[in-house]
Amino acid sequence: MGAPRFLRDFAAIVGVGHPADSFSAAGNASFAPIVLGGCGRSGTTLLRMMLDSHRRICCGPESSLFRRRAIDADWLADRFGFARAEVRALRDAARSRPAFIEAFAGLCMRRAGKARWAEKTPRNIGRIDAIFRCFPAARFVHVLRDGRDVACSLRTHPRHKVVDGKLVPTGIRRPIAGCARRWVRDIEGSRRWWGDPRFHTVRYEDLVLDPRPVLERLMAFLGEDWDEAMLAHGAADSPFRDATRFAQNPEALGAVSTGSLSRWQRDLDARDRRIFKRIAGRLLVELGYAPDERW
Repeated sequence: MGAPRFLRDFAAIVGVGHPADSFSAAGNASFAPIVLGGCGRSGTTLLRMMLDSHRRICCGPESSLFRRRAIDADWLADRFGFARAEVRALRDAARSRPAFIEAFAGLCMRRAGKARWAEKTPRNIGRIDAIFRCFPAARFVHVLRDGRDVACSLRTHPRHKVVDGKLVPTGIRRPIAGCARRWVRDIEGSRRWWGDPRFHTVRYEDLVLDPRPVLERLMAFLGEDWDEAMLAHGAADSPFRDATRFAQNPEALGAVSTGSLSRWQRDLDARDRRIFKRIAGRLLVELGYAPDERW
């Protein structure tokens, strides 16, 4: 006889019920994934495209594998262009969530012909504890961006939806207060890891203004050699470049642009600025994005 209905419903909500949904087991201590995270709309997609251009690193669209939710093997297969049966088989054979993550990483690396796997999901920023507990050799890359620009972008997110294989605008416009709170929450939640040698911060502004030194420092942190291809990420050959699979950032396929820097100066009116300053002004100054609260 199966579990009672209320227990099955609870399992579905919290993302447990199959061994591959559990983070309780430790992963392979030598497995060293590169994990990208940060507040949404901070530039994680651009950095994942650059990393995916490296000759040894593959980084596909968001998988949410480190988040606390049940694994949907069919969704994952469709998102990455794998056969559903192949991903289902990996899930069914996995003894734990870490075991499935490592097996799925292997599938991605074989498809791309690469030796190292990176995973980009912005909300990984809230899962650092679980990531390092399961994979102590992991390296976490935090993408940080001016919170005012983040809020401008979050308020219209998601910008697109896929309809009949095409990107269609959504027209969403969210209150600025919620966007400011998310930026603060995500950054503050990572604070305890700022001094950890496995944690590295990349500022979006530095990345788009002068990418080479930023990427050189990142490669040193990751223990990887420099690859010039990262500076021409739009031209790289990769199985993970279908824009309909990361519909909110199709421009990431193109050349690096500085057009979204300081967009808050034109997008935030006086009321928006007062709201943002009340919620996130202190953190903005602490991180060096404003000299004081008189901006």
